Amino acid sequence: MIQSVIAKNLIASYLCANYQIGAGPDSISLRIDQYSEALAKFLISSEQSCAAIISADNPYSLRLSNEKNWDAHESLRNFLICHSYPIIESLNLDPADSWPAEKSFFVPGLDLNTAQTLGQQYDQNAIVWIGNDAIPRLILLR
Repeated sequence: MIQSVIAKNLIASYLCANYQIGAGPDSISLRIDQYSEALAKFLISSEQSCAAIISADNPYSLRLSNEKNWDAHESLRNFLICHSYPIIESLNLDPADSWPAEKSFFVPGLDLNTAQTLGQQYDQNAIVWIGNDAIPRLILLR
């Protein structure tokens, strides 16, 4: 197994986080390595076999100002829109409240290689990727 340079406590935080797709009563809450019936139905109805959750906030888990995070988030949004990827606003939530909520995008149809490259482009430690099994997986990037 390949060793990661990411601190074990950070990886543990990523694994415990709630990943909320969308807002309101139709939002879907995901946990790493746990099957989601709602997500499976969404993937089928949108005719997608995969998806990714990518954030541009807090590169390498170093806390940035709200302004810098907003700028990075908007840069990621513009990239995704310019490349015609469908996006749904999402939040990455720490149940221990050690980290503030991080904005992210749920991107249906984003293949694993592209998702990894995009996460690395925005200096992220990890992304969440979902295959056709509707089980979110933590993918470490460093």
